[in-house]
Amino acid sequence: MKNRLRIPRLLGAALIGAVLPALLGAPATAAAPTPPNTTKSAGQQWELLSLATGKYVSVESSNTDELHARADSPGISEQFTLHTDNVAKGATVSLRSQANGAYVAAEFGAGADGRYGKLRARTDGPPGGWEKLELVPQPQSGADVYALRYHDGTQERYVSADASATGDGLLQARATAVNSWERFRLVAVAAPADPPPPPAASARAVKAMTWNVCADNNKDCGFYHTAAGPLADQIVARAKAAGSPDVILLEEFCEKFAKPVELALETQLGGGWDVRFAPVQYQVPGTGIKARKNCRPDASGADRGAYGVALAVPEENTWYRAYELPSPPGFEQRTALCATVASWAAEVCAAHFSTGGEGYDDPDRVYQPQQADALRQAASLPGYRPLLGGDLNAAPSTGVLGTLYSAYEECDAHSATPNRPTAGVSKIDYLFGGGTWSGCGVAADTGSSDHRAVWGTLTL
Repeated sequence: MKNRLRIPRLLGAALIGAVLPALLGAPATAAAPTPPNTTKSAGQQWELLSLATGKYVSVESSNTDELHARADSPGISEQFTLHTDNVAKGATVSLRSQANGAYVAAEFGAGADGRYGKLRARTDGPPGGWEKLELVPQPQSGADVYALRYHDGTQERYVSADASATGDGLLQARATAVNSWERFRLVAVAAPADPPPPPAASARAVKAMTWNVCADNNKDCGFYHTAAGPLADQIVARAKAAGSPDVILLEEFCEKFAKPVELALETQLGGGWDVRFAPVQYQVPGTGIKARKNCRPDASGADRGAYGVALAVPEENTWYRAYELPSPPGFEQRTALCATVASWAAEVCAAHFSTGGEGYDDPDRVYQPQQADALRQAASLPGYRPLLGGDLNAAPSTGVLGTLYSAYEECDAHSATPNRPTAGVSKIDYLFGGGTWSGCGVAADTGSSDHRAVWGTLTL
C-alpha cells in the first residue's frame, strides 16, 4: 500500500485544519473524498463521446454526480467500466464511474428534479433495474457507435444528450426512438505502455504462492458469498503456512477484496504490499465489446465488484496490465494480470484459464493452448525475469501447457512426489518461472475454497 500515513502527525494536522479556521471565522476546508474501492483494478476502460454535442460524457462531482456530455477532453471523470453478471452474460450491462466507483442509474422516479430518466453515478451496487442497459449498435453512424437503452418498467427509453442551443448536455433516458441525440461512440482507453527496462539483474530468491480462493463460481465453497474479512484472514493464514511469500497469485477473486487483502497482508505479515485485480469478462452479444463479470453480492447484499484474478506484490510496483486471453465464444472471457518488481528485474503474472474437457467451456481443449501461449507472451517483457502461474484448468497429462513447460521450470515437476493434486484428484494449479524452483509445497486442505494452495521458492 503506497503513501501510508503517520497517525499522530495526521491527527495533529487534522485538528489544526478543522479547529483553527473556525476560531478565525474562516470556513473549514472540506476533507478530500475517499478514493473508490475500485482503484486497484486493471482492464479495459471506456469513454463516451456524444455525437450530438461532440463532447465527452463526464460524471460531474460538483453537480450531484450527474452525467453531462460537455467535456472537451477526457480524464478520469470521463472514464467508465462496463459490467454484467452471470445471468445476463453481456445481454445487459451497467456503467461504473472510474471517478467515484459508483454505477450509473437512470432516475425514473419522482426525485429526478423534474428531468425524467436523468443519469447519475450514484449506486454503490449491486446494479439493479435502473442501472442496467443494453448497447444497441448504430453501424450507420460509424464504428463503435451505440444507443444506450434502458427500460423504465413500462417501455424502453434511449439515452439522449441535450444538444439544444441552451442545453447543458445532460444525459436522460427519455427518448422512445434513436435520433441524433441518442448516439454515442464508445472510445477504448489505451492500455499502459510497457515499463522501462529494469536495473541490471542479480541473482535473487523469490517466494511465491498461488491459490484459487473460489469466491464466486462454486456455491459449495465457503467463500461463495463471503465478505472481504474472512477471505483476507485465510489468505494470510495460507501465506504464513507457505513461509511468508514475497508474491501471491489469487484466482476466482472479487475486485473489492483487493484493498482489504492488501491491508491484511501489511498488518499481519508486515512490509508494504500492492494488491491489483483484473476482470474476467463476457462478450456483449452483437458487438465487439466485452463487459466485466461481477461477483455475486456477499451475504449482506453488498456489492463485491467484478470477478477475476489478483496479484499481491511489493508496494514498489507501479506498473500492471490486464491481458485478455483467447476464449471460447459465449463463455467467460478469461484473463491474465501482470505486474513488475523493478528492483528484482521480475515480472509476475497470474491467470485463470478456461475449463477444458467434455461438458465444459473448452470441450476439445482448443483454446487452452492458445491461452498458454498468450500467457507466455504476456510474461516476456524485455529485461524482466518471469514468474507466472495460477489456475490453468488442465492436468500435465493433457499436453496443452506444453508451451509453458518448454519455456520454464514448473514448481512441482521435480518434487519427490511430482504433480500433486491441487483440486480434487487433479493437478491444475501451477507456478512456472525463468529460474530454478525449490521447496515446492501443496496445502494439505482447501480451507474454504475447493483448491489447495501451491507455493515454492524461485531462484532467478
